[in-house]
Amino acid sequence: MTLVLCAVLAFLPCPPQEPARPVLAIEHVTVLPMDAERRLADHTALVSDGRIAALGPAAEVSVPEGALRIDGSGRFLMPGLADMHVHVWDENDLYLFVACGVTTVRNMFGSQLQLGWRERIAHDELVGPRIYTAGPIIDGPNPVWPGSVALTDPADAAKIVEEQKAAGYDFLKPYSKLSAECYEALAIAAEAEGMRMMGHVPNVLGLVDVLEAGQLTIEHLDGWAEAALGGGSRAQGASLLDDHLAWPKATDEELATVARACKSAGAWNCPTLVVLDKWRKGAEADALLARPEMRFVSPAIKGFWSPSSPMNYLQRLPEEVLTAVHAAAPHRARAVAALRDAGAGILLGTDMGNPYVTAGWALHEELANLVAAGLTPYQALRAGTADAASCMGDGDEWGTIAVGQRADLVLLEADPLDDVANAAKRAGVVLHGRWMPRDEIERELESRAVRFAGNR
Repeated sequence: MTLVLCAVLAFLPCPPQEPARPVLAIEHVTVLPMDAERRLADHTALVSDGRIAALGPAAEVSVPEGALRIDGSGRFLMPGLADMHVHVWDENDLYLFVACGVTTVRNMFGSQLQLGWRERIAHDELVGPRIYTAGPIIDGPNPVWPGSVALTDPADAAKIVEEQKAAGYDFLKPYSKLSAECYEALAIAAEAEGMRMMGHVPNVLGLVDVLEAGQLTIEHLDGWAEAALGGGSRAQGASLLDDHLAWPKATDEELATVARACKSAGAWNCPTLVVLDKWRKGAEADALLARPEMRFVSPAIKGFWSPSSPMNYLQRLPEEVLTAVHAAAPHRARAVAALRDAGAGILLGTDMGNPYVTAGWALHEELANLVAAGLTPYQALRAGTADAASCMGDGDEWGTIAVGQRADLVLLEADPLDDVANAAKRAGVVLHGRWMPRDEIERELESRAVRFAGNR
């Protein structure tokens, strides 16, 4: 029967193939390759089959007949941005990233949902950024977040790592409640399986401990204040309030010592300054929900973020914690400056998915935060382009503009190296080689806003 079926199928007409996209030519544009702080004036970039096929002075690049030609005169072409700390659970947010020029995300709490999205994006069945994703968070007993894996016996570490690798996750995310023994076993198993650890500093350990274990990234400057003050791990019984109250006590030299330790270990820090700025309640939370971009956020997410929602953890925080969080903000910025001075790795990320941290828009807020902390516009943009790709081990694939790189690009109306706010002035986005002009993006956003408004 199988042979007969195969014979019949052999004579059936092939399904129609989607026509190949024409070559895309962005002409007479100033290219910001992001491999160094430089501008390549009056250049033309050719995109074919999702890659940059040619790049050079406009007078020297031959544009093939039938190409889709985009006038780049007076415009600036840079690599698409990467948000290196997101929690994306709503499919609508995938489009919001792209609309804001975010073409890559690092998802920090994964499941089969994100793996499925990644597959659909790869097959052009869904518009969204390239997704790197952790598996379920790996925590200790009584995990902080539902859906996490509880690692309570060091003997189980190898199995957890093997399962997450086999499922297709890109890296492991250790979390706060891991015991020292379980964390050590996780680090050993991760190295054996070639899986990188990117996450938090367990409460019973110090920042130096996880650096010595080879953890590649530190999220939210976790463990910094304690390390700067010489305490190593968090004191027994230390609270969330204690953590934030510790920041103002750290001197510049103490923060510099921590930054040099990160540099020496080859670790990257993803500060996510924007998420703590969004820790608001009452009228301030209402004002955040009333911002213009909230029209494009799905009703489900806005419902979760509502001050009246039992799922909105911010509404349960004591006022003294919020006061301490905002008072610590300039001191976390000092830590970012210390990383800059040490030449240590900094990643652009937002902790998107937490209340009022909107996909795409929040990344531009974080760019401004990094510049306010002392980075140049180039350094801040590089944290979300070339450096982000380097952290993920894919610097030869994306993050810069060069022949052979993936064609994830943003065409801008003004120079972001002069003012990082110009990175939001998009004329269009090139996503995996596909040109998406601004008017197309705006029409799609507006259609979503109308639909969401009707679902109230």
